[in-house]
Amino acid sequence: SIATAEAELKNATTIREKEAADFAASEAELTDAIDTLERATALLEREMRKNPAAALTQVDGANPAAAIQAMSAILEAAAFPGSDQKKLVALVQQRDQGEDADMGAPAADAYKSHSSSILDVLQDMKEKAEDELSDLRKAEMNSKHNYEMVKQSLEDQMKADTKDME
Repeated sequence: SIATAEAELKNATTIREKEAADFAASEAELTDAIDTLERATALLEREMRKNPAAALTQVDGANPAAAIQAMSAILEAAAFPGSDQKKLVALVQQRDQGEDADMGAPAADAYKSHSSSILDVLQDMKEKAEDELSDLRKAEMNSKHNYEMVKQSLEDQMKADTKDME
C-alpha cells in the first residue's frame, strides 16, 4: 500500500541520513590524520637532511613508548605544532593497540626485525589511512547507490498504487 511504501521510504531516508553523517565524520577524521602524517613526514625528512644522524634513528616495534618519545623529540626540535604532535602520538598509539589486538596465528613476517625508521612507521600509517579512506569512500558510494535504487523503487510503487486507486 501507499502508506507502507511511504513508511519504508521515510525509514530508508533516516538510515541513509545517518550513514551519510557517519561517512562525513569518518572521512574528515581520516583526511585529517593523513594530512597530519604527511606534514610530520615532510618535517622529519627536512630535519633528517639537516641532521643526518637523526636519519639513523630506529624504533623498536616492541616498544611503542620509545618510538613515540623519539618522534616527539624530533618534532619538538622542529617546532611541529603541539596539537599536531598530540594527534600524531594518538595515531601511533592507536596503531600499536591495533597491532596488539591482532591475535591468532602470527603473520608470515612476524619474525622479521621489529626495528624500522620513524619515517617508515609514519609512511606505513599514512598508506593504511589512505587505504581505509578509499574503502570508506567506495562503501559510501555503494550505500548511496543502494538507497537511490530503493527510493526509486518505492516511489514507482507509490505511483502505481496511486494510479490503481484512480
